[in-house]
Amino acid sequence: MHQLTHDVQQRQQFFDQLCAAWSSEYRQRGGSIHCGEGCGGCCSLVVNCSFPEALRVAGALTAEHHSRLRDRVAAIQETADRSGDLKQWLAAYRRLPEACPFLNRSAACSIYPVRPFSCRSLLSTLPPDWCVTDFSGLTSEEKHAFMAALDRTSVAFPTHYAATPQEIGQELEEATLRQMETVYGFSITGSLPWLVWLEAEYHLSRLLPEGRETVQRYLAERKLLNQFLVVIL
Repeated sequence: MHQLTHDVQQRQQFFDQLCAAWSSEYRQRGGSIHCGEGCGGCCSLVVNCSFPEALRVAGALTAEHHSRLRDRVAAIQETADRSGDLKQWLAAYRRLPEACPFLNRSAACSIYPVRPFSCRSLLSTLPPDWCVTDFSGLTSEEKHAFMAALDRTSVAFPTHYAATPQEIGQELEEATLRQMETVYGFSITGSLPWLVWLEAEYHLSRLLPEGRETVQRYLAERKLLNQFLVVIL
């Protein structure tokens, strides 16, 4: 597993270099990236990642991180168990207070150096107020104004997030999952805080050499399996 987390680190460094180059070129074309320390808007979204990415985060946890995570996982699990479909899960998660347990009191990311590709690749081309907007509550005029403000050549339409970083991040995450499958015969993906909790509290990585069925049985016996929280591929 050490090799997997080492390779994740290498991929993340590579991604950061590509992303910095893309952002510089985008700004030269007149575009703007509005992300900044403490904005925290996109941190209310569901963040999924591969298990090796979650292991990097788990390895960087402080005692305070662990305590905050312990305080949040019950609400996350309860919300997932109540959700009948993906749309309900995504909406319900966003309504959770302090949905991301890794934000500090200043709404800044406290695990920034080890954050997963899903976080690294979400770059806002519009002011951060749009990252926390409930679009279901907007008037037709407000929705029209939002659509008109989008740079459709650069965003993952109909969102205001840049497309290219997301595409690169997804490719690198998929490469991580393929590597895990090559090593263990299966891979794991799911909710970032939940996967980090499975490692921090249950040391799930120790079971990986025993195979997919053992891992799935272990989680099922402890009622830790939920389709919105962890997927074994």
